[in-house]
Amino acid sequence: MNPANQLDTSNGLDLIAINPTNGAKYSPNLYRWLTQRRRSHRALTSRVYRDADGTLWIGRLDMGDLIGARLISVLCNGAKEDSACWVNLRGLVEVADFWPRYVRDGRCAIDTEHTGHFIGDDTRWAVQGDTRDCLWCGMASQVLRRWTETVWRQRWENKL
Repeated sequence: MNPANQLDTSNGLDLIAINPTNGAKYSPNLYRWLTQRRRSHRALTSRVYRDADGTLWIGRLDMGDLIGARLISVLCNGAKEDSACWVNLRGLVEVADFWPRYVRDGRCAIDTEHTGHFIGDDTRWAVQGDTRDCLWCGMASQVLRRWTETVWRQRWENKL
């Protein structure tokens, strides 16, 4: 961190590159949160952190506390999501390469397992038969598995 009363503005975020007009892989809500006029410092200071439970957070550290929000809340609520001071988050560690990966892979940098669903992710997959390939990052390919499950049920009913 820079000397007292100065914000660290070296987060490495290329705001122009992640503009949603550059492709559906970029989150419109994250972009709005970062570029909100009355909170213009967010684009310069926001970093992404993971806590001990695996939750992703976005914001900046101040004396060990996080000023920011849960990343999933920002993805859902956009500029409506407010920042707060989160004290004593357990095991908070910066995801150091997050912004370069987000520029490259878009929302796949958040959902690296490709199991989540996003608004607009109808453009995420190229489907051919029972396989699909991720168009956002180009690094995931999935196959559709089908199966049948038998469910046995029983219940007590009144005699007629």
